Amino acid sequence: MKPKTALWLTLLLLPVGYAEAQETDARQRARSYEPLIASAAQRYNVDPRLLWTIAYLESRFRQGAISYKDGKPCAYGMMQFTATTATRYGLKDPHSVREAIDAAARYVRDLQERFGARGDLILAAYNAGEGAVEAFRDGKRLVLSNGKIINPGSIRTGGVPPYLETREYVGRGKLVYQNISGEGLFATVPVAGSNKDAQSKTRARIEGSIYSSELGENQPTEPAVKSAKTKVSVQVGSSIYVN
Repeated sequence: MKPKTALWLTLLLLPVGYAEAQETDARQRARSYEPLIASAAQRYNVDPRLLWTIAYLESRFRQGAISYKDGKPCAYGMMQFTATTATRYGLKDPHSVREAIDAAARYVRDLQERFGARGDLILAAYNAGEGAVEAFRDGKRLVLSNGKIINPGSIRTGGVPPYLETREYVGRGKLVYQNISGEGLFATVPVAGSNKDAQSKTRARIEGSIYSSELGENQPTEPAVKSAKTKVSVQVGSSIYVN
């Protein structure tokens, strides 16, 4: 093999090897946080696999993760809380994994109460906001306090906003959720609380898929656009832990 050819092949394979290493690191970090995820899920009667999926999508389980918008920090910690949402859930230090997981579990609990068993809408709301999801679910315009208008054309998409980032986020989340479910992660998590109705609902989330509706039923009628929040993306090839 000629030296130039060997160099070309080496360079070609580098991104794949790097991505696999990054994924291995993410899974190793995840293992240390899974007891906290299971405990918070039990405490608030939410699906621990959904919390795991969100932590993976948001930061690959990086405690010190920071996202930027227009060159300025906008989301912090493993669960990527914005300042507004952190204040809403009394989260003083988004870089504290224990506190962030607890706050995220409460947030997911509220989203599940708001959107039911629609896992796609829960993920979309975590990424783009509850108001945006409701606006596109109901086909209504939403005027924000800063004057920005969400869904100016009053279109219906079934709830997932037609933002490129959000639609990719939801799609990746569905695959991650299904794959860790197939692995049996959190399969034996006990259900918290004495309320039988709450227990049965949580057990259903843990034993079955939270995705009770598919994404393709209501397609957007306008082009997908990027949402404001930008995250670093890692290509993981054929790995089950998709980007």
